Amino acid sequence: MNFKKLHKLLISSFVPPFLATLFVSVFLFFLVQIVITYLDELIGKGLRTIDLIKLFAYAWITIIPQCIPLAVLLASIMSFGNLAENYELAAMKSSGLSLFRIMKPLIVLILILAGLTFLFNNFILPTVSLKSTTLLYDIRQKKQTVNIKEGIFYNKLDNYSILVGDKSQNKDTLKNILIYDHSANDGNTIQTYAKAARMTTTSDTGALVLIMKDGNRYETVLNKENTSKAKALSILNFKQLQVNIELTDFKLNRTDEKLFKGYAEMMNIWQLDSIADSSRRNLRTIAKQLDKQMRDYFFIKSNLTDTAKTKYALVHLDTLSSKLIKEDYYKLYDYALNITRNNIGVLENASNIQKTEIDGLTQLVVEWHKKIVVCFACIILFFIGAPLGAIIRKGGLGLPVVTAVFFFLAYFVLTEAFTTVALEGKLAPWQAMWIPLGIFLPISIFLTYKAAKDSALFDVTSYLIFFQKLFKRGS
Repeated sequence: MNFKKLHKLLISSFVPPFLATLFVSVFLFFLVQIVITYLDELIGKGLRTIDLIKLFAYAWITIIPQCIPLAVLLASIMSFGNLAENYELAAMKSSGLSLFRIMKPLIVLILILAGLTFLFNNFILPTVSLKSTTLLYDIRQKKQTVNIKEGIFYNKLDNYSILVGDKSQNKDTLKNILIYDHSANDGNTIQTYAKAARMTTTSDTGALVLIMKDGNRYETVLNKENTSKAKALSILNFKQLQVNIELTDFKLNRTDEKLFKGYAEMMNIWQLDSIADSSRRNLRTIAKQLDKQMRDYFFIKSNLTDTAKTKYALVHLDTLSSKLIKEDYYKLYDYALNITRNNIGVLENASNIQKTEIDGLTQLVVEWHKKIVVCFACIILFFIGAPLGAIIRKGGLGLPVVTAVFFFLAYFVLTEAFTTVALEGKLAPWQAMWIPLGIFLPISIFLTYKAAKDSALFDVTSYLIFFQKLFKRGS
C-alpha cells in the first residue's frame, strides 16, 4: 500500500473541516463575547474604522485557543465518519492496517497542532490580550459622540448646556440655538443666542466648533463682595461668532499598556512562575511577621507590681473590697482591652493582605495551567472524535455535528465550572484545571478501544452479555 497517498487522504479529509469549524466557532464566540456583550459600549461613540478593525482583529485572535479543541473534535468525527461511511476505513483495515496505524498521520498532526497551540498561548496570546484589553478599556471610557436633539437641553458637554430649536437633515445646521456657559463656575454668567449656527469639529476632533450667525451674547459678573448685586459686563450683537467647546472626554485617549501588564492573561508561563514565586514569598513573610507579632505582642503584659493585692484582684474579681485593688484591676482591664483591640486590627490587616495575595496567586496558577491544558484537550478530544466517527459511520453535518457539540459543551461547562471553583479557593488550581480532562480521558480510551476492536458501541446485547459473564465469575 502507498502510505504517502494514505497519509495525504487522511490529512486532506481532516484539514478542511477543521479550518471551517474553527472559523465558524470563532465567529460565534466573537458574536457572544464581544459584539453582544459590548454592543452598547461601541454604538454612538464615533469610533474610527481603524479602531474597530483593531478591536475585532484582537478579539478574533484571543478567541482562537478556546475554539481549537472544538475544531479538532468535529473535524476528527467528520473525517473518520466519512471514511467509515464510504467503506474506505473498512478497506484499510482489510488490507491489514490497524486503527492506530491508520490514525498515525493525524496523531502526528494533532501533536504538532498542540505544540503550536502552546506556542501561541505562551508568546502571541499575552501580547494580543494586552492590546485588546487596553483598546477595549479606552473605548469604554470614551464618551458617546455629541448628539444634540431638538427642543431638549443637551448637558453632556462639561460646563455647557445647549438648546436647539430645529436641525437640518444633515444634522450640522442648527436653528434658534441657545448656549449657557458655566465655565466660570458662577452659574449662567454667559448666555449666547443665535438664529442659526453651523456645527463642525476640528481636524483632530478635539473641539466642537459652532459658527453662530445673527445673535446676541450676554456676559455678567457677580460682585463677590456683595453677592446680591450683579453687574452686566457686556452685551454683544453679532453677525457671526465662532464658539469652540473642548471635547477632550469625547476623544479616544490611549492608556499606557504598562498599566495592564500585571494581569495574568498578559503573561507567559515564565512570567507567571516569577510572579507566583514572589507571591509565595510574600505569603511566607506575612506568616513569619504574624507569628512574631503573636509571640511578642499578643499576650497581656502588665506593668503593675506583682503584689498580693493584684494577685487577689485577678483571682477574686467578684469579691473586691479594697479601693486599691479595684484601681489595679481597672488599669489591668484597660491595658488588656487596648492590646486586644490592637491585636484585632493587626489580624484583620494581615488577613486582608493574605487574602489579596492568595487570590492573585490563584489567578496566576489558573492561567499557567490554562495555557497547557488546552493543548492536551486537543489530543484527548481527538481520541474521542476519531473513534466515535469510525463507530457511528456518519459524515457530513448531521449526527457528527450534534455529537461534537454535545461533547464540547460538556467539556466547556466542566472547565468553566471548575475554573470558578478554583478562583473561589474551594479547590487547588491544578486539580480544578485538570479534572475535566481526567473525566474525558477514560471516555477517549474506551471509545478508542471499541473502535479498534470494531465493537458495536450502541449494541445493548453486547453489554448485557458482558455483565452476565461478569456476575457468573463473581458467583
